[in-house]
Amino acid sequence: MIQTLALGPSDRLLVIAPHPDDESAATGGLLQHALAAGAATQVIFFTNGDNNPWAQRATELRWRIGSADRARFAIKRQEEVRAALAQLGVPESAVRFLGYPDQSTTDLLLHGNELALAKLAGEIAAWRPTILVGPSLLDLHPDHSALGALLHFALETLGEKAPVRHHVRFLVHNPHLRARREGATVLPLEPEQQKRKLAALLCHRTQLVLRGSWLPAFAEAEERFYLSEPALGLAEHPVRGVHRDGCSLVFTLASRSHFRSLGGRTLCLVAHVPSRPVAAVEVRLPARGGAVPVVEVRSRHPVGEAVFSGQAGHGTLTLPRNLLPETDHLFAKIERRYGFFDEAGWKEVQAENTRA
Repeated sequence: MIQTLALGPSDRLLVIAPHPDDESAATGGLLQHALAAGAATQVIFFTNGDNNPWAQRATELRWRIGSADRARFAIKRQEEVRAALAQLGVPESAVRFLGYPDQSTTDLLLHGNELALAKLAGEIAAWRPTILVGPSLLDLHPDHSALGALLHFALETLGEKAPVRHHVRFLVHNPHLRARREGATVLPLEPEQQKRKLAALLCHRTQLVLRGSWLPAFAEAEERFYLSEPALGLAEHPVRGVHRDGCSLVFTLASRSHFRSLGGRTLCLVAHVPSRPVAAVEVRLPARGGAVPVVEVRSRHPVGEAVFSGQAGHGTLTLPRNLLPETDHLFAKIERRYGFFDEAGWKEVQAENTRA
């Protein structure tokens, strides 16, 4: 059954986007609906999208990209997004930039950056949104999926202090899931709204040189959002699930090859307990099974040993339970050695509700 997302004048909408252009691609119609309904609206950008070297090379016709060049590109992208939001009717006073490093959101997540997490929680607490909109865990862009996990942690940290009625997710970089409507909350766009959304997308000129047809294609007749992560994406995720076996956690894995995500596999696990630092470990999966060290990400020191049974990313990984804190909120992802995009993004796995 397809649901429709409705907004009213009592709503407070907060969109937290990974980069400039995500606001137009994912929420260009939603922002128009919110403003037309009289809902208070704010758009926050986690990064400035400044570490996008191939787009910058194509736009500026230069090969070497240094820190000063990236700083200039960040200003350019901020100018583009302000122009895009003006096309949608969003005032400049409703736009904020947090300025975290582009293409480094996964590092912030894995290293348990308390400042980034506190900043997100503070922004949510200050704006007090009834509807919070951010990226899906299942987006294939590492910045998108990691920001999705950070937003989960921010909401857990706030608890009842956050008056969020709906935590709404969007997908940008996952064509397989974007093509499916199952479980989606649909927002229809009128022709005039599509026209304004297209005008907003075309303001991101630095992104059009290499993606001239891809970005404008988001000006469709509807936008799709998710009130929970898409069930199909969770079922097909390479981390199929986890169960308890005595003093161990046993992960069932079914990784697959993809032309945009290749090479050796590393299982990343992140656990969050409110009022405690984020804990993260990594396990490099051997090609044919065996004992492997478990590395604490922040210190880069081995903290234990796991056993992988299987090959080529298919099989089970048995991990001592005491290497991670007890929590209902454990997030897992398989990273590949080569390729910019992820195989599947992050997945929340419920270790507490598994068989003994």
